[in-house]
Amino acid sequence: MRIHAVPQFQGALVEARSGLPSGCRALARLAGRVLDAEVTEVPVSTDTSPTLGGIANLDVLLEHQEAQRTALSSVDGPVLTIGGDCSVDLVPVRRLGDDVAVLWFDAHADLNTPGSSPSGAFHGMVLRSAMGEREVVLVGARSIDDGERPLIGEDKQVRLAECGGVAPRSREVYLHIDLDVLSPDEFNGMTYPEPGGVGVEELVDQVRRLSPEWTVVGAAITECVTEDEAELAKLVPLLEAVGDVLTYRGR
Repeated sequence: MRIHAVPQFQGALVEARSGLPSGCRALARLAGRVLDAEVTEVPVSTDTSPTLGGIANLDVLLEHQEAQRTALSSVDGPVLTIGGDCSVDLVPVRRLGDDVAVLWFDAHADLNTPGSSPSGAFHGMVLRSAMGEREVVLVGARSIDDGERPLIGEDKQVRLAECGGVAPRSREVYLHIDLDVLSPDEFNGMTYPEPGGVGVEELVDQVRRLSPEWTVVGAAITECVTEDEAELAKLVPLLEAVGDVLTYRGR
């Protein structure tokens, strides 16, 4: 297993985004120690660029996507991507093909388009951009924009689920965890906290339920804005669980 740190902030526009690069690096260092895995930092810019076609910082984001494709091109095996804002999931998801389901643990649906987005922030559009024809299960969402709702439902491509009730039909899955799926009362180092949310223990239990029935072929943990060691230590059980399901060999 490899860990790719992508300290990108340009997909977010809220004030807290300034903490994304340092938070990404701190969480990646911790993940490397916990999982005894090599950490590669994908080179990203500190620049911004104009809004084009309704997407803020589009040119810079495209440069970062190319850097991720280059980094992934030499990797054979599972990769844990550490963000940065959650639009760093776009390249890892797209490279897997439509037969792989996406489990999207996030307080937000991230299903906007440039036309429906209220802000132009690409991290609120990334799932819509990445999903293609694949199955998507949205877990823990509690802030869904009006423009996103038509895509969500039992008879739609995107299904809503609660922790403990996740059962994708596809046997291979990509696991996305935006830290804002957690309750701000349990972890306060995410970019865009929302009231409510799950506890760390509940999230860890859900991740561990994926093995052995489902094969986790890639994963990401995103939107960390803290370097505080005590706060990051709360995520150690989550890192261990994600590492275990990514490297499970009993199938």
